[in-house]
Amino acid sequence: MQNQEPEPQHMPKVASFILAHRLPCASLMLVMLMSAVWLPLFAQGFIPFLLLIITMVGLTIHMLVPALVALVTFGGGLIFALHVSAITAVAVMLITGFAFVPGLIVFVAYGLLPIVGALLMMRPDGVKQSAEWLGLGLGSLTLLSLTIAAMMHDVSIQAWVNQLLAPMFEGVEQQITSSGQTAGQNEAALMLEQGRQMMVAILPGLMALGLWLTWWSNLVFARHYASKYGFYQGDTANLLTLRFGKMIAYVFLVLLLLMNLTGAGDLQYLASNAAILTGGMLAMQGVAVGHSWLKAKGMMLSIAMMYLMLLIWSVMIIPFVIIGLLDIWFDYRRKIPVVGG
Repeated sequence: MQNQEPEPQHMPKVASFILAHRLPCASLMLVMLMSAVWLPLFAQGFIPFLLLIITMVGLTIHMLVPALVALVTFGGGLIFALHVSAITAVAVMLITGFAFVPGLIVFVAYGLLPIVGALLMMRPDGVKQSAEWLGLGLGSLTLLSLTIAAMMHDVSIQAWVNQLLAPMFEGVEQQITSSGQTAGQNEAALMLEQGRQMMVAILPGLMALGLWLTWWSNLVFARHYASKYGFYQGDTANLLTLRFGKMIAYVFLVLLLLMNLTGAGDLQYLASNAAILTGGMLAMQGVAVGHSWLKAKGMMLSIAMMYLMLLIWSVMIIPFVIIGLLDIWFDYRRKIPVVGG
């Protein structure tokens, strides 16, 4: 007897109405976008712990906007999703006093990129194509924004990032220097400066990688619920099948060369941060390989330990970058039985 796919569930009428009409959907998108602002403002005066919780809830709702846009794209198509994103972008411009840049960022980052990613998700090999597109789009947007901002302030990109981070360290620096010049305080000041330099060196790449992980997770989340309610048509491949093309491997290797062959400057800085993003994407492929192999061996506890080690020990990502890079050529999963989970 063949396994039958479960019948799609009926979406709640309110959700169906909102997602099927432009103005209600754009209103919901605007509320979700602004939740990172209005929820903390609403919670002013609460105890610090509760304020922190409400702020985190607001940020979480805000970061689910790409999932909403992907759902709209799956159900309503390209034009409908563009209309919703454009209406929301215009509303953001009006709220910010007719500022063009915030509206453009909303339309491109929260609208256009998830729309194209969702369309690619529905195509054959959609898991790979959507992941690659979001990596390219978000990485380019992050580095381009920093480059334009640095040019406007007539400083290098690294100097501009340093200026952005300066307020985070000023208070701690003042506390250290105000209490005298002892050996311990000098050591603390040195460690703080080293931490600041490290943060400046890797912030753009980490930010782009974090956005990629969030946006792509949103697409996967939206695909799950669109399938649950019967309006997703397209690639349904398991995420463990993620396998990038050779181009990303060549790009990663070229970036590593640029990091080591160019002198200190904007080119070296951009190359190193772009390498962080592409290396993180390759690490995801390496994790998929490791998960598939451990799953096939029935080593469920080892899978949990693998993810735990990745969370608490950042250097563990390096072996997975190497595995993901080599998997592009050697395809380690071709001999592993197909698994889920």
